[in-house]
Amino acid sequence: MEQKDIRIKIFNNHYTLKGDDIELLEKSAQYVDSLMHKVQNDIPNQSDFTVAIVTALNIAENYFREKNSMFQLDQNYKSLISGLSNQVKEINEYIENNT
Repeated sequence: MEQKDIRIKIFNNHYTLKGDDIELLEKSAQYVDSLMHKVQNDIPNQSDFTVAIVTALNIAENYFREKNSMFQLDQNYKSLISGLSNQVKEINEYIENNT
């Protein structure tokens, strides 16, 4: 896809970015901006740099929590599929031996 320019605002600063999914960039920028303002409200009188670092850590923590959750879901599905596959094999063997 073609890269397009987009102007976004995060924490009262304007940035011009390039991307192929403008909607996703806008949504991501709004998400980061809202988190930075929440962090600023939670820990007032901190530098913009500190707010940015705490926000980045919050985003990273959420990312790894979701990644772990998806891994656990994947493992559960694999286990379920394996169990069902074994049951199908047993049923097929039963049918072959009793017909």
